[in-house]
Amino acid sequence: MLTHLTIAQSRYIWPSTIDTYMDLCRAINQAPKYLLANEVTAVWIGKEAEDANVVILYLHGGGYTQSCTIGHMQYLSRLVDDIAADDKITSTVSVLLLEYTLVPEASYPTQLSQAATVLSYLVADQKRNPASIMIMGDSAGGNLALSLLSHILHPRPDIPRISITTPLGGALLVSPWVSFSTKYTSYIRNAKKDSLVDCMLRKWGAMYIGLSKDEKAISEEIISAAKERDSYNEPLYNKSIWWEGMHRVVGDFFLWMGEDEIFIDGLQEFSGLFKQGWINGGGSPEAVQSYMGQGQAHIGPIMDRLMENFNKSQSQLDIESWIRSRLV
Repeated sequence: MLTHLTIAQSRYIWPSTIDTYMDLCRAINQAPKYLLANEVTAVWIGKEAEDANVVILYLHGGGYTQSCTIGHMQYLSRLVDDIAADDKITSTVSVLLLEYTLVPEASYPTQLSQAATVLSYLVADQKRNPASIMIMGDSAGGNLALSLLSHILHPRPDIPRISITTPLGGALLVSPWVSFSTKYTSYIRNAKKDSLVDCMLRKWGAMYIGLSKDEKAISEEIISAAKERDSYNEPLYNKSIWWEGMHRVVGDFFLWMGEDEIFIDGLQEFSGLFKQGWINGGGSPEAVQSYMGQGQAHIGPIMDRLMENFNKSQSQLDIESWIRSRLV
């Protein structure tokens, strides 16, 4: 299905991020709450909204072409509610979900600029302590989260600058899209275990970085040689030295990856390079954690919710535990 479905067809089937958010609000009896920063929109999930002690800035996945699903929002809503129900945690938490512009309406670096605008607004305009902000993202949203962290460490002059005096509270990435290349053997090994397909990823990746203007087929040779790839839009484009000093940007880092996802080989390579750079730059090895979900495919913890599995998986519990441990 994903191989042949066009972006226009998928937009017809699935509602926009804002429409989905309205559906969520009706279902959980929450009044919609928005943040508007320089024409960039984000939506609040959680009763505390902007008054929460801790804000999780969430960047959703979907190959940069798809809106946020109701499953994503239900997952986040339950996460916030379950933390609020824990008597051992005194900090209140809310999620701020960015509605970034999708491809093909806009390509890179528009989405990075929008993410930086919202984060800058939280820090500079709302005067929020960076330590009270976590960054979380899945798939393409995980790619965007790493772009945002890279921008803070190595500021791009054409993107809103983010000045922080203390590190962000944490970064939690679920199956981030770290390479536009589909050369890894896990693309073959896990092809029948995952929902993603290589031809779709090359097509969407090419459109995101501005290599392609339409949904034409893109070969591995073309995407791998693309001059549009850079240190911000493709995390595995970088050597470990790029990540040195990242501990001054974010206090803790958690990477989830699925054993059966086609991204797994690239994710393991990225994990090693990131941690090496983190340590070489002076960061504590214990602050960088990675978790492999056994028998799980791409965005397994979120996919469980998308498939209406209401029992929490071990991966969901581990992610929740990591967040809770930073709130006590």
